[in-house]
Amino acid sequence: MRVHAVEPEMIEIRHPAREKDRVRVHAAMNAGARRPAAVSRREALRAAVSAGAGLLAACTLETAGRELPPVTQAPLVVVAPPPLPTPTPAPTPTPAPAATAPPRAARAAIGFETWGPPVLLDAMRGFVRAFRREAPWIDVSARADNALSSDGLRARLHGGGGPDVARIAPEDVFDFTAAGFLHGLGARTAADAELTEAAPRAVDARAGPGGERSVLSLGAAYQCVFYNLRHFEDAGVSAPTRWSDAWTAAEFEQAARQLTIADETRTERFGVAAIPAFARPVLASAGGGPSTFLDASQQESRLAAPERERALARLAAWQTELAIELPTLERFTAPFSGGLTAMYIDHSDVGALLRPSVAWALAPLPAWHGRAAQTERAEVCVGIGAASPEPDAAWAFARFLLGPEAQRALARTDLLTPFRREVLDDPSFLDPVRRPADRTPLVNAEAHAAPSPAHPGSKTWHALTGAPIGAVRSGQRSAAEFLAQADDLITRQLRIRGWSAALDRPGYRQPLPFGNHLLAKLIAAEAQS
Repeated sequence: MRVHAVEPEMIEIRHPAREKDRVRVHAAMNAGARRPAAVSRREALRAAVSAGAGLLAACTLETAGRELPPVTQAPLVVVAPPPLPTPTPAPTPTPAPAATAPPRAARAAIGFETWGPPVLLDAMRGFVRAFRREAPWIDVSARADNALSSDGLRARLHGGGGPDVARIAPEDVFDFTAAGFLHGLGARTAADAELTEAAPRAVDARAGPGGERSVLSLGAAYQCVFYNLRHFEDAGVSAPTRWSDAWTAAEFEQAARQLTIADETRTERFGVAAIPAFARPVLASAGGGPSTFLDASQQESRLAAPERERALARLAAWQTELAIELPTLERFTAPFSGGLTAMYIDHSDVGALLRPSVAWALAPLPAWHGRAAQTERAEVCVGIGAASPEPDAAWAFARFLLGPEAQRALARTDLLTPFRREVLDDPSFLDPVRRPADRTPLVNAEAHAAPSPAHPGSKTWHALTGAPIGAVRSGQRSAAEFLAQADDLITRQLRIRGWSAALDRPGYRQPLPFGNHLLAKLIAAEAQS
């Protein structure tokens, strides 16, 4: 039997980005209560809108060949991140949600918004019901809806509104923190000894420009290899179980060849399918880590390097020459569930979408240098809006989500690896009845997680290494061309925000967080040049 190249099928998937009107919940407040923090915040944000609009009008984003146009440098105002108004009381050894809640006599009402798979949304609704029982003096109005979008939340927070507690996309934490959209949680988390001991990654998994803490991470999904146990047994292939002793890239390719079944006319089974974002840990490990993505001054992107070009070219060879990879432009589990592929690389939260009849397990990603594999984590983060009139009550609810019972319930969803340490050894996470039978590869994944870039161009990096990188993996563009264009786009974002190494400290503020809208214009301009 021979292995033939298979022409990838280009699939375009459009995601609806609509934002429904949010039903405001009026809190049953004490008579005469005043909210000076929310009013002053709106005034500051209106001033920022006026100043930022003029600056954007002065910026020229047209492309002339490979030359970058001059851009107007935005002013920077060094301010301290907005802290929560009251400190956290000293926690008890086993914290209860009421430990950090306001006094029982002070009734409050807060809004909570989240999105995600149905299993996660059901769990979040359950958390709200449990919290109401623990703190009945706090009324939580929850909106669990996949119609919610990052851009819509950005606009509402920018206008001084939005929910009291909201799920924040990991790639938006930098922008939202730098723009002052979220309350600073540094004082709260520093005073909460139980939290920093029991779930330290919940505090620092995602941070602002200077390490500011503005979100709590409840848990993470890690990139890993899903594999069909029956296929591995038939081919005589064994899988590693530890991130510190993973496949090398060459060993992984050889296993994929053994798992591929082809004849003279077609391929019956592919060795591996992978989402485009698999390139992120590959680029990180090939180039020495995210700290090498920018130059020493952090004013210029340096992705175009020989090591990264070779790594991307090797990924392209997997599917264009070796025919061991079925191209997957989006997260799509059907080929693996149907037995068309023996291995599938994705984040671990898609495990709940696999067919129950498929006998599958998890393995670490291949290691591109040495034996220690690097993986990417995608956290579920929650933050408190800077304009929230009830930050104490909002903190009580956010902190409740990191309690033992909520973390166990999160583990039982089969979507995330919880950040509370004790739960990793709990039957709620290591239940042998559920798939995969062995979850131990995820237990130590955190120690081998590649940190995401933390700078104003990180959102651009995140977008480019998603679907657009599929052109390299399918052989339509060279790795050198792609990385050169990525450097142009990321460098423009850095210059528009006036970023440098000197600004990588607490207090950095962006003039206005245009986010995806600005990125879309840059990509369109680059495509026309």
